[in-house]
Amino acid sequence: MASSVKIKMDASSALEKHPAPVIAMVAGEASGDTLGADLIISLKKHYPDARFVGIGGPKMLAQGFESWEPMEKLSVMGFFEVLKHLPELLRIRKRLIKKLLLLKPDVFIGIDAPDFNFKIEATLRQSSITSVHYVGPSVWGWREKRLKKIKQYVDGVLVLFPFEPDYYHRYGIPVKFVGHPLAHQFPLVPDTISARKKLNLPESGKQITAILPGSRLSEIESMADLYMQAAAKLALIYPDMIFIVPCVNAVAKTRIQKSVQEYAENARVYLFDQQSRTVLEACDQVIVTSGTATLECALMKRPMVIAIKIHPISYWIMKKLATTQWIGLPNILAGESIVTELIQEEASADKIALHLGRLVVDNGLREKQLKAFEQQHRSLKQNASELAAAAIIDWANLP
Repeated sequence: MASSVKIKMDASSALEKHPAPVIAMVAGEASGDTLGADLIISLKKHYPDARFVGIGGPKMLAQGFESWEPMEKLSVMGFFEVLKHLPELLRIRKRLIKKLLLLKPDVFIGIDAPDFNFKIEATLRQSSITSVHYVGPSVWGWREKRLKKIKQYVDGVLVLFPFEPDYYHRYGIPVKFVGHPLAHQFPLVPDTISARKKLNLPESGKQITAILPGSRLSEIESMADLYMQAAAKLALIYPDMIFIVPCVNAVAKTRIQKSVQEYAENARVYLFDQQSRTVLEACDQVIVTSGTATLECALMKRPMVIAIKIHPISYWIMKKLATTQWIGLPNILAGESIVTELIQEEASADKIALHLGRLVVDNGLREKQLKAFEQQHRSLKQNASELAAAAIIDWANLP
């Protein structure tokens, strides 16, 4: 009898020693919700009974996540929009920190949204709660010295690009490269014919150039006229060339149509409602602004020319704080200039047309880009959620 009681007590103490972990997370927008949901799935493989709490979206909720606030309240973009909602955002964060300090989760994971999450991470870490940031801020692009402060906020950072860990190592911050989620959304071999059928474009015999003037109206205002001027020049050299443009919404479409009518009436320009991925898959080459769109072009294996103009003051500040000589992610990933970047005064209609024309006729130039893009795709296509889960378990010392 005494032996039986002892066994029961040992089993009870073992359960007390290793209870199911409580894992807190905050995602601020749809992309973070996707990362969060995948991470929950991977963590559940290790801890089936774990409790997941914080702020998340529908995909996280579908995995049993308890969201204490609607994620939509954090999904605010643009300086003035953030300013308008700032009092509410600060109240949400204050409530969240208070609840988390009372709950004392085993680990907190802030998914992107650095302006919102770093304060939470820093506060919790001061109370000995392991804090992890998922999607490192782009210190590789500008303001590397932010890492001095970030080191005080977190116990580890999960990054999307293979060149990022070196930056964190220089500041003694634990870091893990886990791959980029976009790499799973693009085929290793694009189906150009199917995409052209979907858009009712000629399946062969025509050069098709995609023009991506950006998703924000400010970008479109800056670039649409210039891009259509370049299209007009290209149409004179290649009369059969077709230009296809995805439009993020009706306002963008109206503005781009104005540019077409003003500058490119001689060119065969077709505008499409959204469908940016299909447009990319259907084309032969691309004219694109900077940002994530350049990565999407590379993942779709589409040779490109990057051309961008921004406000002179913004450009001056960026140049002062830049930590890399390139703005395009394909060049940053390659560590060399495989894609032409035309910035500020270099971004003229003549130069865009010249460099795009070279991509049409120079197979060696095309192949150099395509070879690099395939390598980049394979490098970024990692089992992100499993790698992230393993790093979190290690940093948080979860049993």
